[in-house]
Amino acid sequence: MNDHSPQRTSGRYRKLRQPVTDQQKAIKVATGATAVLAFLLPTSAAQAAAASGPQPASNPLSGVTKTVSGEVNGVAGAAQSAGNSAAASTTAGTVTGTASNAQHAAAGEISAAGLGRAESGVARGVSDPLSPVANGNILPAPAGNAFYTPPNPLPPGKPGDIIWYRKVTPAASRLPASTVYQVLYRSVDARGNAIAVSGDVFVPHAKWTGNGARPVVAYASGTQGWGPQCAPSKEIAAGDFDEQFAVIGLLAKGFAVAVTDEPGEGINGATQMYTVGRAEGHAVLDSLRAALNLPGTGLAKDAPAGVEGYSQGGGAAGWAAQLHHGYAPGLNLKGVALGGTPANLQAVASNINGTAFFGFLGGAAIGFGAAYPSLNLQGYLNDAGKKAFRDLQTMCQAQGLATFALQRIENYTKDGKNPMNNAAWSRVLDANDLGTMAPDVPVMQVHGLNDEVIPYRTEAALHDQWCKMGATDDLVSFPTEHVTTGIDDQAAVVPWLTDRLTGDSPAPSTCDEG
Repeated sequence: MNDHSPQRTSGRYRKLRQPVTDQQKAIKVATGATAVLAFLLPTSAAQAAAASGPQPASNPLSGVTKTVSGEVNGVAGAAQSAGNSAAASTTAGTVTGTASNAQHAAAGEISAAGLGRAESGVARGVSDPLSPVANGNILPAPAGNAFYTPPNPLPPGKPGDIIWYRKVTPAASRLPASTVYQVLYRSVDARGNAIAVSGDVFVPHAKWTGNGARPVVAYASGTQGWGPQCAPSKEIAAGDFDEQFAVIGLLAKGFAVAVTDEPGEGINGATQMYTVGRAEGHAVLDSLRAALNLPGTGLAKDAPAGVEGYSQGGGAAGWAAQLHHGYAPGLNLKGVALGGTPANLQAVASNINGTAFFGFLGGAAIGFGAAYPSLNLQGYLNDAGKKAFRDLQTMCQAQGLATFALQRIENYTKDGKNPMNNAAWSRVLDANDLGTMAPDVPVMQVHGLNDEVIPYRTEAALHDQWCKMGATDDLVSFPTEHVTTGIDDQAAVVPWLTDRLTGDSPAPSTCDEG
């Protein structure tokens, strides 16, 4: 089977093709140019271009890959949010705890401190905090980049509790009028350890005119990069978040929006747990809790909640759907929309090894090494691999893709073998596939039939698994590739979420279509 020729494994799906706006066409031009560069730029040339080091203020190919069209702040990267390439993930084991105490057993994993290698980065464009008064366990937020250094130890609390927060004014923003908060909140990693996660909460200024309380949506972004400067909350502050169009679409409906930085992403002294699904699912659910815990927003504790995510964010959203009933049953979750989902890590990794998208695979290896230290990633790497992975951890998406285009994981290991084929790695990766638990809320899946990064068949297989478990699941396909599907899908995803959050209609399902 050729992974570059996705195919559905079931007849249960519906096609949907929405018209493309001029704004979206502008994005496609930028992303298409990036994809060409990623495929054509020799790795040696890319490395020479990157010899001066990471460029924290913007993506290094910004002249080609970024555009501002209408409300969109541009797109950078060969696959806007394709970085889930290494797949949706979870620990091997089961959730046996509650919202305040979840224990996880990981196959072959022993309790150990996570890797702590990451560059510090600077929160660009962030205004000084407005000195919020400590509320309960909420601490006053430090100024500048110190915001991203969590207190040690963390203050007492439970998942979703706010550690500190501050108001920010995003640069060059076309956002609907809203108050934007940067938040640092408590969550839980893949092995049950308490961690601090950063993110943003947007609260529209306009009065909510719908029935009931104002809904809140957690938005899980696609890959922004592996350097700490690439965290969505930092890019939003700087005005260069390439998925701002999705946030705008939700705010335009009057919803509050929580955008999480994934676990370890942007945090000083931490390594991003890139594509580690259980940790990402926790962070998404806890971002909703944090939004509802934020003082002075007027958000109701029982507000209708939804989740949207694409690519890496699709994996995070999928895990949020699966974990909701065991991890955060108190959230009034109404629906989860996910797309471009790396539901099967091994299939995606095999598809992108040796291609223009290898940077995603390298990032996933780093992420799993951080989440599961007993896998001993460093022990597998040769000198070139150690340097390459150190360098990747300083780069945003476009630079990482260009620098490591066409590389293979075997080029960076001591014995020239793929560590993901090792028994210990395989156990963890197998346990991190989505589809082992049924979501307890309606889900919508979207995927491009010509997705060159994450094969369509992986999304279709997840749909089949969830349907067999009794989930309400609507699978929608587009005749497009990875990046443009993540743009085109907004015309389907936003109305679907709106219906779930306002209760206007029953959730559709394609589970019974043959």
